[in-house]
Amino acid sequence: MVTSPIDALPTPRVAFCGYSIPHPADKKVNIRVQTTGDPAKDVMKDALQDLMVMGQHVRGTFDKAVADFKSNKPAEQMEVDSNQQ
Repeated sequence: MVTSPIDALPTPRVAFCGYSIPHPADKKVNIRVQTTGDPAKDVMKDALQDLMVMGQHVRGTFDKAVADFKSNKPAEQMEVDSNQQ
């Protein structure tokens, strides 16, 4: 799953949003945000903040699930490949 700021923009404040990558070798992304009145910069900033909160929630949920799993299953019963880094 690829998540981008565009995914965080479905809001009544946004009429259109999209992005393009001019060339795969370039580290550049063009983002277009058309709003219903609010400045696009403010809408994009809010979307990025929402995306950060969403990422923190996913990370916290994942970390808790891993901790719960480890506490409910002794380490010797876990299938762990010690050759992986």
